Parts: sequence; structure tokens; C-alpha cells
Amino acid sequence: MGTDNLFRIGKARKAEMHRRKIASRSPYDRVLIACEGGKTEPHYFRWLINNFGLNRANVVIADKKGGLDPKRLVDYAIEEFNKDWDFDHVHCVFDRDKHTTYDAAIDKIRSVRLKGGAKIHAITSIPCFEFWLLLYFNYTTCQYEAPLNESNCELVVSDLKTYIPGYEKGSQNFLDYLTDKTEEAIKNAKQIEKYHEFSETDNPSTKMYILIEYLKSLKR
Repeated sequence: MGTDNLFRIGKARKAEMHRRKIASRSPYDRVLIACEGGKTEPHYFRWLINNFGLNRANVVIADKKGGLDPKRLVDYAIEEFNKDWDFDHVHCVFDRDKHTTYDAAIDKIRSVRLKGGAKIHAITSIPCFEFWLLLYFNYTTCQYEAPLNESNCELVVSDLKTYIPGYEKGSQNFLDYLTDKTEEAIKNAKQIEKYHEFSETDNPSTKMYILIEYLKSLKR
């Protein structure tokens, strides 16, 4: 079989796969969510997708590379988008903690232009994703600042264990504690954002509520 025939067959197969993919979707935005964490965040988003009754063909979780720093996470999200750029929005979920590439990741998101007019967003948590989970149970503006090279996130995890005993990154046991509390977390995150309009700091804070409200709105 000649090279031209192989090329045509390959092209036809891709076109058929694309048609099947479109047929399996629901009639609302298609979204790519790239997570810095390899397990905790993907577990959380899959739980949300089920709770909101969203189609997994529309909301895709990119979590094949765990433990990326913010800049590499943004690069990974763009790579995943370019493999299949039929998305309306790309959301990069990452922490500040003490990452040295946090600002570079924000700058990359501001400057990059995706094919087809898709939008890319920074969904940040300061110091970390666990602060968003903490807001399910408690409103706080306490700054999390660990000494020297220690992780700020560990301070948040310590507080989170008050409400989720035995919480560990990567496990799924925390999901049972979150039932019916998402609206409370959104309210707390918005209240903290208003507080920081005059606080001269963004520690602690999270943009997770923006992504959650967007996901909730998809079916409407």
C-alpha cells in the first residue's frame, strides 16, 4: 500500500473519530481543565462533574502529569489543547505556595493566543488548592506563611484536618465531607476577594469559585 493511500486512510480515520466525538457531546461549551496536582484536584473535579450532571465529553480533565510547577503546568495545558483544539475554554488550576514559576505562569497565560479563539484562564489558589477545600467549612483571612523552605500548604492542610480528619493529598476520602457545602465555599471565596481589595495582599485567596460557577452554568 502506497504512502498516499496510508495518508488518506489515516485522515479518514481521524475524521471519523472527530465525528463520533462531536456526536457524543452535549450542546454546551467544551472545557479542558489542567491540574497541577496529580490526584487530589482530578478527584475533586470528577466528583463535581458527576454532581453537576455534566457530560465528560464536554469537560475533560488533563491530569497525566502530576507534580508540575505552575509554568510547566501551563505549558502542559497548551500541549494538550494543541492535540485536540476543539475546546472553548482551557482552565489551568495551580497553586502559588512557594513556587518560583508562579508569576511566569500568569504571564504566559496573559500572552498566549490559542487556536480558534479559545480562552485560557488561570485558576489559582494561594497558598494552595486545600485552601479552597477549607472554605467549605470555614471563612478565614489568616495568612499562611511557613518559615524558610517549608511549604505554606502544609499549614493549610493542618487546618483542614480539623474538618476532614486524616486528610491526605491524593486520597478521595475528603469528598464525602463536601456534600452540599459548595455554595458556602463560593460565598466565602467571594467574601475573601472583597476583603483583599483593601488588605494589600492576596494571601489567602482562591479563584476556584470562578471555575465552579462557570461549570454550574454550562447546562443552563
